[in-house]
Amino acid sequence: MGVEKETHKTRHSTKLFFSGVLVLTIANIVNKILGVFMKVPLMYIVGDEGMGYFNQAYTVYTALFMISTTGLPTAVSLLVSESRAKGNTKETKRIYNVTLALFTVIGIIGTVIMMAGAGVFSDMTKSPNAKLSIVFLGPTMFFICISSALRGYFQGYQHMVPLAVSELIESVMKVVIGIIFALWAIDQGLDIAHIAAYAILGVTVGVALGAVYLLLSKWFFKTKKYDEEYYVEGYVETMSSRRSILKRLVIIAIPITISSAMLSVTEMIDLVILMDRLTVIGHTQETANAVYGIWKNSVVPLFDLPPVLIYPISYSLVPMIRTTLAQHDTERTSVYMHTSLRISSILAVPCALGMSVMAHPIIRMIFGADMADTGAPLLTLLAPAIFFVCLLSVSNALLQANGFERKPIYSMAAGAAVKLVLTYILVGIDSIGMNGVPISTFFCYLTVSVMNVYFLVKYVHVRLDLDRMFLRPILAGALCAVSAYGAYYLLSGITNYIVSMFAGILVGVVVYAVLIFATKTVTEDDIRLIPKGDALLSKLKRKKADG
Repeated sequence: MGVEKETHKTRHSTKLFFSGVLVLTIANIVNKILGVFMKVPLMYIVGDEGMGYFNQAYTVYTALFMISTTGLPTAVSLLVSESRAKGNTKETKRIYNVTLALFTVIGIIGTVIMMAGAGVFSDMTKSPNAKLSIVFLGPTMFFICISSALRGYFQGYQHMVPLAVSELIESVMKVVIGIIFALWAIDQGLDIAHIAAYAILGVTVGVALGAVYLLLSKWFFKTKKYDEEYYVEGYVETMSSRRSILKRLVIIAIPITISSAMLSVTEMIDLVILMDRLTVIGHTQETANAVYGIWKNSVVPLFDLPPVLIYPISYSLVPMIRTTLAQHDTERTSVYMHTSLRISSILAVPCALGMSVMAHPIIRMIFGADMADTGAPLLTLLAPAIFFVCLLSVSNALLQANGFERKPIYSMAAGAAVKLVLTYILVGIDSIGMNGVPISTFFCYLTVSVMNVYFLVKYVHVRLDLDRMFLRPILAGALCAVSAYGAYYLLSGITNYIVSMFAGILVGVVVYAVLIFATKTVTEDDIRLIPKGDALLSKLKRKKADG
């Protein structure tokens, strides 16, 4: 009876893990697609120069946001999942209360720093016109801190729906409201700096609405059904003090925050270097700002799309592995680690290589031919780094869940150094110029991911199946990219480029799907892990038998 109950618990937890991944994946895909397509009208309204101010303010915000909130939500989810696994379900309420109080203080401090220091930050990027945008974005720090506390709590419960919905609210409302405010500013006859500032105010309002939704979700959240599987009859719950909880939060959060914030702070420093080096090779401040606007508004958003397939895996991994470790379930821990690395590789490789070869038609379809001529070469160089971004995300999560939060600090520091040095050298070479940015970014993520994998092997003792994890997906991905571009090239002479592009992508997807099953990169056990996996496998076998 005990074995049967344990098996049921394992299956339930596994299904819950992959259900959470599925919910976040769908939400992230929708959010990113909306973000890319809804940004297009904003770009036309504000223009390249205005979007340059918009993105410079957002870069400053991202750096402060990463410093303030990245480590703590992960720490919260770790403590909540660990307490639940040990049967201390009442302690989760105290963890939430301590977290919310701490995040409120951090949010207020972050808002004050950003608004009061707007002039300093804008001077650092040599764009004084971005000052007002930074001021208008300042209150976002407070609202995002509230959201982060709640997201960490829900993550610990592996209840991903509030996270997904709140992110959707933020994504939609920040663009819709930003467009409305920008049009109002234009109607008032304001200059480009003010128009950009009012456009970015939509981000503040969108994040505030997402925070309100999360607060309402917490108000109506019933924890009982989520805690039932951890209930042990006769067990007397223990309760840590608030001081102890706060201490553990800080101990876990600081190394995660440092490692996560390092690349964001690097990006802010990189921006300063980039703008300076572009002027060295002959750009004016306005043209340098416009080139940076194209990079941030067409290339980076597309580069950020594929990793949304992987982030939910990383996000769900941390509390799940912490739970299995607390239960001393080494078998399930090993399964989660190996499967997550392999699945992330299977998903990331075709995205990286496919986007690289199809960069021009994709950018042309979304942003227009003019932007494609400038942005496509940058995306072609940058896209292969998608694989290493995805590997970085999962390896970070595995190191954090296993208690090695400090290790990514070393890999992030090495990657940041590589990026800054290469950006300085390459962008200053006239024949390379802006192409130096994607090249430096590629080697940055390569450095970080390779070091993280080394730490996983050495300290977590993960045994890498190099053949199934990397070699087979890369071979299948290369053939996928070749077939996709080949189909696009052949069809582009006889039909519309958009039709040719989608036909090429479809051919690439089919080729890749056939190859990963033919080479047994994906197995029946993998399919069983996903929600409704058994039913899906039965249908596939039935179709195969009928055929």
